Amino acid sequence: MLNHPCRVLLVEDEPEDLKKLQTILTNAHSASFRRGFNLTWAETVAQGKQLIAQTEFDVVILDLMLPDSRGLNTLREIQSIISKIPIIVLTSIEDEIVAVKVLELGACGYLPKNVLEQNLLIYAIRTAIERKLQLAKFEEWQKQQPAQEIALLENFLADKTINEQLADSESLQQKMPDIVAEIKERYHDLLDRFVEQRIYKVQYEINRNIEVLVEQLGYLQATPRDLIEIHTTILKQKQATLGQRQAMTYTIEGRYLLLEMMGKLAAYYRKYYMGLNKINLVQNYSNEILKNNQRSNN
Repeated sequence: MLNHPCRVLLVEDEPEDLKKLQTILTNAHSASFRRGFNLTWAETVAQGKQLIAQTEFDVVILDLMLPDSRGLNTLREIQSIISKIPIIVLTSIEDEIVAVKVLELGACGYLPKNVLEQNLLIYAIRTAIERKLQLAKFEEWQKQQPAQEIALLENFLADKTINEQLADSESLQQKMPDIVAEIKERYHDLLDRFVEQRIYKVQYEINRNIEVLVEQLGYLQATPRDLIEIHTTILKQKQATLGQRQAMTYTIEGRYLLLEMMGKLAAYYRKYYMGLNKINLVQNYSNEILKNNQRSNN
């Protein structure tokens, strides 16, 4: 699992509990930790913080009841200076509510002292490290998703086949920059309300707002390229001003808005016979975005 001895910080003030932990880990033989364990000890939160600032650790085993800190505040104190090191809470308090709470606060494991034994402790350490690694991978994936979404949309806009079909037409941005600026403002507000309605179940007249905006785009003979340019611009603004999680939410939920807008724009062109080429382009874009959405969900 690790190509070096597992570096463990024990934050524990009870001599008997500390001796038990040291004995278990010193004598442990595990396929997951073939190089064994290097143990470092602190008996207060202050000492633990100092050691964390000076040394790299793979896992922290933390007693909640220490001379300079008690209860959940002990966990918060240690978490305030580390984000990537998994923490296993070790305590004499047998309380399911406390166990749930420490996990909610971000601990990667919880062990009552009265059930402490070698296999359980080794399993808790391995699970905590694996969980933290998986969480780091997921967070990295989340960071990349908004940028990948923008890249995908921009690839659509740069598609040679699409551009050849639209070679004789300027984009709305080129023809009517002032009007497009107003449309972008409306799309910005629409995206906000669309996300709020889907996530927080706030009720807005979303369908009517979408129809009004689609009618305006249809009247201006907007192409799928125009709609995607507008969507991409607003998405970039969101990513520049929001935190990682919010930007991710707008990226994912924004796909559904874009798909719905594409569908309604296609319906508008069918209704008013404004050309099969535009219909086909809208459908092609919608299908590609839908495929990408399905891949992301999987």
